[in-house]
Amino acid sequence: MLYINSRLFKIQLIAQVALILLIFLISFSVSIQAVFAGILLCVVGIPHGANDHLYRKDQSSKGMLKFLGVYLGIIAAYAILWYLLPLVALILFFGISFHHFGQSNFENEEVAYLPSILWGLLLLAFPVIIHFQEAINIFKSMLDFGNFTQTATEFNLFDLRNWQIVSLLILVLVYNLSLYIYQRKYFLKYFLQLLMVSLWYFFTPLLFGFVIVFCLWHAMQSTQYQLNFYTQSLKKSKFNFFVAMLPFSLIALLGFGIFVYFFTFNVSQAFILLSLITLPHVLVMHKLYQT
Repeated sequence: MLYINSRLFKIQLIAQVALILLIFLISFSVSIQAVFAGILLCVVGIPHGANDHLYRKDQSSKGMLKFLGVYLGIIAAYAILWYLLPLVALILFFGISFHHFGQSNFENEEVAYLPSILWGLLLLAFPVIIHFQEAINIFKSMLDFGNFTQTATEFNLFDLRNWQIVSLLILVLVYNLSLYIYQRKYFLKYFLQLLMVSLWYFFTPLLFGFVIVFCLWHAMQSTQYQLNFYTQSLKKSKFNFFVAMLPFSLIALLGFGIFVYFFTFNVSQAFILLSLITLPHVLVMHKLYQT
Protein backbone atom coordinates (compact mmCIF):
# COMPACT_ATOMS: atom_id res chain seq x y z
CA MET A 1 0.00 0.00 0.00
CA LEU A 2 1.18 3.50 -0.82
CA TYR A 3 2.18 5.59 2.17
CA ILE A 4 -0.30 8.30 1.18
CA ASN A 5 -3.15 5.79 1.50
CA SER A 6 -1.90 4.20 4.71
CA ARG A 7 -3.33 4.37 8.20
CA LEU A 8 -0.09 5.99 9.32
CA PHE A 9 -0.68 9.00 7.07
CA LYS A 10 -4.12 9.54 8.63
CA ILE A 11 -2.64 9.21 12.12
CA GLN A 12 0.06 11.76 11.25
CA LEU A 13 -2.53 14.25 10.00
CA ILE A 14 -4.63 13.85 13.14
CA ALA A 15 -1.55 14.13 15.36
CA GLN A 16 -0.41 17.28 13.58
CA VAL A 17 -3.82 18.92 13.94
CA ALA A 18 -3.84 18.01 17.64
CA LEU A 19 -0.37 19.50 18.14
CA ILE A 20 -1.34 22.72 16.37
CA LEU A 21 -4.36 23.04 18.66
CA LEU A 22 -2.25 22.26 21.73
CA ILE A 23 0.17 25.11 21.15
CA PHE A 24 -2.77 27.51 21.50
CA LEU A 25 -4.08 25.80 24.64
CA ILE A 26 -0.83 25.04 26.48
CA SER A 27 2.15 27.27 27.12
CA PHE A 28 5.08 25.39 25.60
CA SER A 29 7.99 26.79 27.57
CA VAL A 30 11.54 26.14 26.40
CA SER A 31 11.92 23.34 28.97
CA ILE A 32 8.69 21.66 27.88
CA GLN A 33 9.76 21.95 24.24
CA ALA A 34 13.12 20.35 25.06
CA VAL A 35 11.53 17.45 26.97
CA PHE A 36 8.86 16.79 24.33
CA ALA A 37 11.30 17.00 21.43
CA GLY A 38 13.89 14.94 23.31
CA ILE A 39 11.41 12.13 23.96
CA LEU A 40 10.41 11.99 20.30
CA LEU A 41 14.03 11.99 19.17
CA CYS A 42 14.89 9.13 21.54
CA VAL A 43 11.80 7.06 20.71
CA VAL A 44 11.48 7.70 16.96
CA GLY A 45 14.04 10.12 15.53
CA ILE A 46 17.33 8.41 16.34
CA PRO A 47 16.10 4.77 16.26
CA HIS A 48 14.63 5.11 12.76
CA GLY A 49 18.13 4.68 11.30
CA ALA A 50 19.32 2.01 13.73
CA ASN A 51 18.35 -0.93 11.53
CA ASP A 52 20.40 -0.06 8.46
CA HIS A 53 22.47 -3.21 9.00
CA LEU A 54 19.44 -5.43 8.43
CA TYR A 55 19.35 -4.67 4.70
CA ARG A 56 22.91 -5.65 3.80
CA LYS A 57 23.29 -8.31 1.09
CA ASP A 58 25.67 -10.52 3.07
CA GLN A 59 23.79 -11.51 6.24
CA SER A 60 26.76 -13.38 7.72
CA SER A 61 28.94 -12.15 10.58
CA LYS A 62 31.63 -11.32 8.05
CA GLY A 63 29.09 -9.33 6.09
CA MET A 64 28.15 -7.46 9.26
CA LEU A 65 31.77 -6.51 9.91
CA LYS A 66 32.18 -5.37 6.31
CA PHE A 67 28.99 -3.31 6.54
CA LEU A 68 30.08 -1.64 9.79
CA GLY A 69 33.51 -0.92 8.31
CA VAL A 70 32.03 0.85 5.30
CA TYR A 71 29.37 2.61 7.42
CA LEU A 72 31.86 3.93 9.96
CA GLY A 73 34.32 4.75 7.18
CA ILE A 74 31.75 7.02 5.55
CA ILE A 75 31.13 8.72 8.89
CA ALA A 76 34.87 9.23 9.43
CA ALA A 77 35.38 10.60 5.91
CA TYR A 78 32.48 13.02 6.38
CA ALA A 79 33.89 14.15 9.74
CA ILE A 80 37.19 14.92 8.04
CA LEU A 81 35.30 16.90 5.38
CA TRP A 82 33.61 18.94 8.13
CA TYR A 83 37.05 19.68 9.58
CA LEU A 84 38.74 20.61 6.30
CA LEU A 85 35.91 22.06 4.20
CA PRO A 86 32.95 22.88 6.48
CA LEU A 87 31.09 24.86 3.80
CA VAL A 88 31.22 21.91 1.38
CA ALA A 89 30.13 19.58 4.20
CA LEU A 90 27.19 21.85 5.03
CA ILE A 91 26.07 22.02 1.40
CA LEU A 92 26.31 18.22 1.20
CA PHE A 93 24.18 17.97 4.35
CA PHE A 94 21.53 20.14 2.74
CA GLY A 95 21.60 18.07 -0.44
CA ILE A 96 21.26 14.66 1.18
CA SER A 97 18.54 15.98 3.50
CA PHE A 98 16.47 17.37 0.60
CA HIS A 99 16.75 14.04 -1.17
CA HIS A 100 16.12 11.84 1.86
CA PHE A 101 13.06 13.67 3.22
CA GLY A 102 11.47 13.86 -0.21
CA GLN A 103 12.27 10.28 -1.16
CA SER A 104 10.69 8.85 1.98
CA ASN A 105 7.54 10.93 1.53
CA PHE A 106 6.96 9.73 -2.04
CA GLU A 107 8.68 6.33 -1.75
CA ASN A 108 10.40 6.90 -5.08
CA GLU A 109 13.64 5.32 -6.23
CA GLU A 110 14.74 8.20 -8.45
CA VAL A 111 16.93 11.09 -7.37
CA ALA A 112 15.50 13.64 -9.81
CA TYR A 113 11.78 13.28 -8.99
CA LEU A 114 10.44 16.86 -8.83
CA PRO A 115 7.76 16.54 -6.09
CA SER A 116 10.27 14.65 -3.95
CA ILE A 117 12.96 17.30 -4.35
CA LEU A 118 10.53 20.13 -3.67
CA TRP A 119 9.05 18.47 -0.57
CA GLY A 120 12.50 17.92 0.88
CA LEU A 121 13.32 21.54 0.11
CA LEU A 122 10.11 22.73 1.73
CA LEU A 123 10.69 20.84 4.96
CA LEU A 124 14.05 22.55 5.43
CA ALA A 125 13.54 25.89 3.70
CA PHE A 126 10.25 26.83 5.40
CA PRO A 127 11.59 27.10 8.97
CA VAL A 128 14.85 28.66 7.72
CA ILE A 129 13.01 31.40 5.81
CA ILE A 130 10.56 32.06 8.66
CA HIS A 131 13.29 32.19 11.34
CA PHE A 132 15.97 33.44 8.99
CA GLN A 133 18.34 35.21 11.38
CA GLU A 134 18.27 32.41 13.93
CA ALA A 135 18.91 29.83 11.20
CA ILE A 136 21.80 31.86 9.78
CA ASN A 137 23.36 32.04 13.23
CA ILE A 138 23.20 28.25 13.51
CA PHE A 139 24.78 27.82 10.07
CA LYS A 140 27.55 30.28 10.96
CA SER A 141 28.24 28.35 14.13
CA MET A 142 28.38 25.08 12.16
CA LEU A 143 30.99 26.76 9.95
CA ASP A 144 32.92 27.76 13.10
CA PHE A 145 32.05 31.43 12.83
CA GLY A 146 30.63 31.62 16.32
CA ASN A 147 29.05 29.66 19.15
CA PHE A 148 25.28 29.34 18.93
CA THR A 149 23.56 28.18 22.13
CA GLN A 150 20.20 29.97 21.91
CA THR A 151 17.26 27.54 21.65
CA ALA A 152 14.38 29.81 20.64
CA THR A 153 13.56 33.36 19.64
CA GLU A 154 10.35 35.34 19.74
CA PHE A 155 8.53 35.27 16.43
CA ASN A 156 5.55 37.20 15.11
CA LEU A 157 3.92 36.03 11.91
CA PHE A 158 3.20 39.63 10.95
CA ASP A 159 6.88 40.53 11.17
CA LEU A 160 7.73 38.58 8.03
CA ARG A 161 9.37 40.71 5.38
CA ASN A 162 8.25 40.87 1.76
CA TRP A 163 11.08 38.66 0.50
CA GLN A 164 10.17 35.98 3.05
CA ILE A 165 6.49 36.01 2.06
CA VAL A 166 7.32 35.93 -1.64
CA SER A 167 9.83 33.09 -1.17
CA LEU A 168 7.34 30.98 0.78
CA LEU A 169 4.59 31.59 -1.77
CA ILE A 170 6.85 30.62 -4.67
CA LEU A 171 7.86 27.39 -2.94
CA VAL A 172 4.25 26.50 -2.20
CA LEU A 173 3.02 27.31 -5.71
CA VAL A 174 5.81 25.39 -7.46
CA TYR A 175 5.35 22.39 -5.17
CA ASN A 176 1.58 22.33 -5.72
CA LEU A 177 2.11 22.60 -9.47
CA SER A 178 4.44 19.60 -9.36
CA LEU A 179 1.83 17.68 -7.37
CA TYR A 180 -0.83 18.52 -9.95
CA ILE A 181 1.42 17.27 -12.74
CA TYR A 182 2.89 14.15 -11.10
CA GLN A 183 0.49 13.26 -8.27
CA ARG A 184 -2.88 14.55 -9.43
CA LYS A 185 -4.72 11.52 -8.04
CA TYR A 186 -3.46 12.25 -4.51
CA PHE A 187 -3.22 16.02 -4.79
CA LEU A 188 -5.68 16.74 -1.97
CA LYS A 189 -3.91 14.46 0.52
CA TYR A 190 -0.48 15.91 -0.22
CA PHE A 191 -1.95 19.41 -0.05
CA LEU A 192 -3.40 18.68 3.41
CA GLN A 193 0.02 17.44 4.49
CA LEU A 194 1.63 20.65 3.25
CA LEU A 195 -1.02 22.78 4.96
CA MET A 196 -0.58 21.08 8.34
CA VAL A 197 3.23 21.23 8.24
CA SER A 198 3.19 24.88 7.12
CA LEU A 199 0.82 25.91 9.91
CA TRP A 200 2.98 24.08 12.43
CA TYR A 201 6.11 25.87 11.24
CA PHE A 202 4.37 29.26 11.39
CA PHE A 203 3.38 28.87 15.04
CA THR A 204 6.44 27.15 16.53
CA PRO A 205 10.07 28.11 17.23
CA LEU A 206 12.69 27.01 14.72
CA LEU A 207 14.26 24.02 16.47
CA PHE A 208 11.15 22.72 18.22
CA GLY A 209 9.11 22.98 15.03
CA PHE A 210 11.69 21.19 12.91
CA VAL A 211 12.34 18.35 15.39
CA ILE A 212 8.62 17.54 15.58
CA VAL A 213 8.26 17.58 11.79
CA PHE A 214 11.38 15.44 11.44
CA CYS A 215 10.06 12.83 13.88
CA LEU A 216 6.39 12.91 12.90
CA TRP A 217 6.60 13.26 9.12
CA HIS A 218 9.89 11.57 8.33
CA ALA A 219 11.16 9.19 11.01
CA MET A 220 7.79 7.52 11.59
CA GLN A 221 7.15 7.03 7.87
CA SER A 222 10.68 5.75 7.28
CA THR A 223 10.35 3.27 10.14
CA GLN A 224 7.03 2.03 8.75
CA TYR A 225 8.57 1.56 5.31
CA GLN A 226 11.52 -0.36 6.76
CA LEU A 227 9.17 -2.52 8.83
CA ASN A 228 7.09 -3.36 5.76
CA PHE A 229 10.21 -4.26 3.80
CA TYR A 230 11.58 -6.37 6.65
CA THR A 231 8.37 -8.33 7.21
CA GLN A 232 7.16 -8.65 3.61
CA SER A 233 10.34 -8.88 1.53
CA LEU A 234 12.67 -10.52 4.05
CA LYS A 235 9.86 -12.55 5.67
CA LYS A 236 10.93 -11.67 9.20
CA SER A 237 8.81 -10.84 12.25
CA LYS A 238 7.95 -7.41 13.62
CA PHE A 239 9.35 -8.46 16.98
CA ASN A 240 12.77 -9.18 15.47
CA PHE A 241 12.70 -5.82 13.70
CA PHE A 242 12.25 -3.84 16.91
CA VAL A 243 14.67 -6.02 18.87
CA ALA A 244 17.32 -5.43 16.20
CA MET A 245 16.69 -1.68 16.51
CA LEU A 246 17.70 -1.56 20.19
CA PRO A 247 21.51 -2.07 20.17
CA PHE A 248 22.47 0.69 17.75
CA SER A 249 19.76 3.01 19.10
CA LEU A 250 21.20 2.65 22.59
CA ILE A 251 24.76 3.10 21.30
CA ALA A 252 23.77 6.30 19.48
CA LEU A 253 21.89 7.69 22.48
CA LEU A 254 24.69 6.76 24.87
CA GLY A 255 27.29 8.31 22.59
CA PHE A 256 25.31 11.53 22.32
CA GLY A 257 24.77 11.58 26.08
CA ILE A 258 28.51 11.20 26.73
CA PHE A 259 29.27 13.97 24.23
CA VAL A 260 26.80 16.35 25.90
CA TYR A 261 28.14 15.47 29.37
CA PHE A 262 31.72 16.34 28.49
CA PHE A 263 31.16 19.18 25.99
CA THR A 264 27.70 20.52 27.02
CA PHE A 265 24.84 20.83 24.53
CA ASN A 266 25.48 22.93 21.45
CA VAL A 267 22.92 23.23 18.66
CA SER A 268 25.41 23.52 15.81
CA GLN A 269 27.49 20.57 17.04
CA ALA A 270 24.32 18.51 17.44
CA PHE A 271 23.44 19.14 13.78
CA ILE A 272 26.95 18.18 12.69
CA LEU A 273 26.70 14.92 14.64
CA LEU A 274 23.30 14.34 13.03
CA SER A 275 24.82 14.89 9.59
CA LEU A 276 27.52 12.28 10.25
CA ILE A 277 25.00 9.50 10.80
CA THR A 278 22.62 10.85 8.16
CA LEU A 279 24.96 10.39 5.18
CA PRO A 280 25.44 6.59 5.43
CA HIS A 281 21.78 6.18 6.43
CA VAL A 282 20.64 8.03 3.30
CA LEU A 283 22.82 5.80 1.11
CA VAL A 284 21.33 2.67 2.70
CA MET A 285 17.76 3.91 2.36
CA HIS A 286 18.27 4.98 -1.25
CA LYS A 287 19.29 1.42 -2.13
CA LEU A 288 16.32 0.12 -0.12
CA TYR A 289 13.84 2.28 -2.06
CA GLN A 290 15.39 1.11 -5.30
CA THR A 291 14.96 -2.48 -4.13
